[in-house]
Amino acid sequence: MSGDGVNSTKAVAAAGSATVSIGTAAGSGAASILTATAKASLSADAVIVPTCVATAFKMTAAGKINVTVATGPLTAGVIEVWVLYTTAAT
Repeated sequence: MSGDGVNSTKAVAAAGSATVSIGTAAGSGAASILTATAKASLSADAVIVPTCVATAFKMTAAGKINVTVATGPLTAGVIEVWVLYTTAAT
């Protein structure tokens, strides 16, 4: 994976603090696409440059996108995730 985008189309909300990280369930790390990002950074229409834009990675196995919310629960908001990848020729 070499790039993608994260856009919070509606601001996220939480009673306390909360962080969001994005990775894959297998083949890479739990935060390989986006490292833990505080809810304050995910305001309405915020476009976040993901970690993998600067640090591209090769997956070691097939995996699904995984979003992890930590520190506290989110109570509202919408986050869109776009992933740019290529597949190896066989």
